Amino acid sequence: MKVSTLVDLLDRLYPFALAEEWDNVGLIAGDSRAEVAGVLLALDVTRDVLAEAGTAGCNVVITHHPVIFRPIRRLNESELQGALVGQALRDRIALIALHTNLDSAVGGLNDTLCDLLGLQGVKPLVDSGRERFYKLAVFVPETHADKVRQALFDGGAGHVGNYDSCSFNTQGVGTFRGMVGKTSPFLGTPGELERAQEIKIEVILRREVAGRVVGAMLGAHPYEEVAYDLIPLHNKESGTGLARIGKLAQAETLAAFTKRVQDLGIFVKAVLGAPEKRVQKVALCSGAGSDFCTSALSHGADVYLTAELKHHHALAAHDKGMALVETDHYTLEQKHWPRLAEILSGQGLKAKVSERGPELWRRP
Repeated sequence: MKVSTLVDLLDRLYPFALAEEWDNVGLIAGDSRAEVAGVLLALDVTRDVLAEAGTAGCNVVITHHPVIFRPIRRLNESELQGALVGQALRDRIALIALHTNLDSAVGGLNDTLCDLLGLQGVKPLVDSGRERFYKLAVFVPETHADKVRQALFDGGAGHVGNYDSCSFNTQGVGTFRGMVGKTSPFLGTPGELERAQEIKIEVILRREVAGRVVGAMLGAHPYEEVAYDLIPLHNKESGTGLARIGKLAQAETLAAFTKRVQDLGIFVKAVLGAPEKRVQKVALCSGAGSDFCTSALSHGADVYLTAELKHHHALAAHDKGMALVETDHYTLEQKHWPRLAEILSGQGLKAKVSERGPELWRRP
């Protein structure tokens, strides 16, 4: 598999279009034409992680945090960012980032945390679905409708929620007349008006796969000139968001909930609320989610789990009686990598989770 193919796979799993506007995701540095020898998964690009990748024979490092976050004017190898990018390029290691797209995507990091905590009825705490859908309508002779429809599905169209191969099909009559000496129509004779029994196939698709889907459709279509419409939609993708809210199967004390978080290997730095407080409705956000504290309150959460909580948000939570569980950034965001490693292994790639993450905070 080439690096470009791996990037395309990751885009389908955790669409890059879901990333926040200020974010930087996808292939950050490296050669998209290179063959993937192995993949190392880590929270950040560090000197230790690059050394581990070299030792493990991995020429791709996938991190949650992008090594180049904001636009830069220069790379100076006497500074950390320049040194890391320079080392990766010299060692021919491609750097890929899955950041807020991984947080927001269905089946991404926040959903993994919900699964590990046993939350039910999970939905986004903050709706960050993008208006990023197209509808493609194409007119096909009845004899080739099945072939073109399958090409659309194979290209990535026709996904609606947990369903695939979704389309709407309408029968009708198409008319056309090819110019004499300039056309060689699949049906009819140049210079004569043709009436053809056709099927209008309509499918929905994400805008980031539009080029591939249209290309697949044109390749399967028999006509010289294909009539189709590609229409931007205002539909938002359900289930996506930078945070989640759900319920435990049974209410439990805040102390019991906190212990379950710790038993997952997540380092709890602070807890706000009485240990005996009963909690069942749980909001959570991977990474630094203090700014979503108000959303957790408005959704009636009993407890909110995230990293890097701010003092004024804690005051607001205390006033409304919502408990807070503050974790460190690293251990909270590491939980999805084993799942992704398994997915990549299923694609025939060598993939492993880094053993050299930057656990910056230690229990005193």
